[in-house]
Amino acid sequence: MSQQPQEENKSENGPTTQSYEFRQPPPLYDRQKSTVLATNLTPEQVVIYEEFPEILTKSKEDLEDLLSNDIVFESFFESIERIRNTIAVQNEMRMGNETIAKETLSQENELNQLRQHVQERENALIELNSTIQEKLKLQQNALQRFSPSVLLTKLKSGVQQSDELSEQMANSFLSGELETDQFIKHFREIRKVFHLRNAKVEIVKNKPGILDDSF
Repeated sequence: MSQQPQEENKSENGPTTQSYEFRQPPPLYDRQKSTVLATNLTPEQVVIYEEFPEILTKSKEDLEDLLSNDIVFESFFESIERIRNTIAVQNEMRMGNETIAKETLSQENELNQLRQHVQERENALIELNSTIQEKLKLQQNALQRFSPSVLLTKLKSGVQQSDELSEQMANSFLSGELETDQFIKHFREIRKVFHLRNAKVEIVKNKPGILDDSF
């Protein structure tokens, strides 16, 4: 049997069938024609029609099927690349939020312990501050007893007491209540104290800042 040269398959009653490599690309979809297909849509549907160019590849019957059949519409809607990408991003965000939530829950005990520790430290600080304020007040009151004005008042009071005591002793001697030896001994001691205190008062009067320096 002689070999026939290979030729393109021809149909007896039809045009030549070309292989896939030699097929012409499909014609571009006429957007003006697609607008005609959308003339029966509502304004809202026209916006959707323009936002999703995938609809341009659908025939009038396919569009009517999409609008009338929820299952078909949902399947087509989820097949759109923009929608798939959006769903993927949402899933990633949800998984990320779940991961963050799990990590937060796992650290909740540690955070609670840290809060409790901080609260305890704050309470201790408040108590320490209160103690310091109380001690400062006591110290101020104690130092106030040795302020220059208080010391000068005490000196003057001591001078007056020594003077009054020596006068009382002199009256007692004159009235015969004290012997001469007793009077001389005690009177000298009292007057000595009187003169010492009075001398200090005079020094303070002449040098007002002397108590401030010692204080």
